Parts: sequence; C-alpha cells; structure tokens
Amino acid sequence: MVASPLNVNGILREAINVPARNGKFALQVMLTILSPFSLIGLLHYLLVGFLIHKVEDGYENSSLDQKDVRTLIGLELVFLAAFFFVSFFGTMLTIHASASSYLGKTAGLKDLISLIRFAWKNPLITWLYVSCFTVIYTVLAIVLIKLVSLLGPANYATYVLGWFLAILAVLFYLYLDVSWTLAIVISVLEEGSCGTKGLKRSEKLIRGRKSQGFLLMLILKVLSVPIYVLFYVIATDDDDELGAFTQFAFGFVATVFFCLAKFFDSVVFTVFYYECKQSKGERIEMELGVGDSLVPQKLDVEF
Repeated sequence: MVASPLNVNGILREAINVPARNGKFALQVMLTILSPFSLIGLLHYLLVGFLIHKVEDGYENSSLDQKDVRTLIGLELVFLAAFFFVSFFGTMLTIHASASSYLGKTAGLKDLISLIRFAWKNPLITWLYVSCFTVIYTVLAIVLIKLVSLLGPANYATYVLGWFLAILAVLFYLYLDVSWTLAIVISVLEEGSCGTKGLKRSEKLIRGRKSQGFLLMLILKVLSVPIYVLFYVIATDDDDELGAFTQFAFGFVATVFFCLAKFFDSVVFTVFYYECKQSKGERIEMELGVGDSLVPQKLDVEF
C-alpha cells in the first residue's frame, strides 16, 4: 500500500526524526564528518592565515614577494582538494546513514564506510557533472548581469535591475539544483545511475514535485545564511579586531554549524528521494553491508 505523500513540512519533520531514531549512530556519523573538517580548518588557520596576512601587507606596502604568492596559491589548492574530498565522503556517508535509518535497517559505521569503498565512483562522476554545471551556470549568470549593467546608464534603475537579475539567477539556480542534488542522492543509492543517467533519472523521479523540491532547497539555503555570514565576518577581519582566539573560536563554531547544515541537507534530500519513489509507486531499496561482511547485500522494503 502506498502511503500519502508528505508535504514540505512533513519531509522536514521526517528529516529531523530520521537521526533521532538512532541518536548514537547519528552522533558517530556527525563526528566522523566534523573531525576532518575541523582538522582542515585548524591547519588552514595555522598554515595559511599567517601567509594571507603577509601577502596582504606586502601588497599594501608594494613589497610583495612572488614566492609567498605561489606558496599561498599552492596551499589553497591543497586545502581545496582536501575540502572537496571530505565533503564528498561526508555526503555519501550521510546519505547512506539516512537511508539506513529511514528504512529501519541496522548498519554500523564500519559497514557504511566499507560500502563507500566499493561504491564511490558513480557518485563522484555525478558530483563532477553537477560541479561543472554549477560553474557554467555561475559564469553565464555573472556575464549576463555584467552585460546588462554595461548596456544601461550608470544610475539607480540600472543598479536595481542588476540586483533583481542577480536574485532571479540565484532562485533559478536553486530550482535547477533540486534535480542536481537529487541526482547525487540517486547515484549514491542506486547502482548504475551516474552522470547523465543519474540526472535523467532525477528529472523523471522528481516530475510533479519540482516545486516542492524548490521550497525545500530554498528553506535549507535560507537557514544556512547566518553560517555564511559568520564565515564572511571572520574572513574580512583584516584589522584583527576580533583577536586571534576569538577568530579561531568563531571559525570552529561556524565549521560545526556548517557540518550540521550539510548533514541536514543530505538527510532532507534522502527523505525527499524516498518520498518521490513512493509517490511513483516504486519499490524502495538500498544496499548495505550487513554484519561483518564487506560484500553489500540488497535489502528491499515495499510499501
């Protein structure tokens, strides 16, 4: 029997209840994600923070050392790669953990990590597709907004029009990002659905519920705004008004809330994925490592 589909409030409530069903397991997953993020943040603060100030001072005093610039760029690229890896791993782990709790299955943290070792390629391909689409869309949106501002006279109306187009561009991106985010969930939970196949599968599954997905995405992004504001305040504290300890403390707090937000985002869209499947009358299934076995076994649950 197919249950009635949940609305936006119902999906959010279900996403809150999913980790609560196994609080200890959810805490283990959260700490597994938070620990490397915190370590990367600490290392970035210690290794890059000083170098950033040195480069800025050199630029202001016209005594910029090109070696410092190259070192800074190299370190930032290394930390960007580390952030990507941890974020990708954390997303996969959260989706698998959420699916396990949603279906009422018992799986240990080691089981899920072992499963990820055997099934990371498909999500990575989809992640790269989504990242490319995001970059392309961002570049096109910026170019379009710049062209509009250059074609018109430099007055208040042009300024307002630029902001209006920017807001529209952001909203349309969130609309597109619903399918892209769901495609990542699909590539994690469905074997063989990656890249263009995962994106097509997402569009098919979300048909008729795109507006619901857009509202979910909008709510999640609005909830994340204070976190990005905190990161912005820390990053723009050029005069060290906050102090080293306060700046680090704020950075740690922002990192914790950032991980919590990303964790909740993945849980919400995992629940949304199963809701879409259920509304289409599809069988709900997932792959989990059972017991001490490292070989994934398929577990089916029908409604």
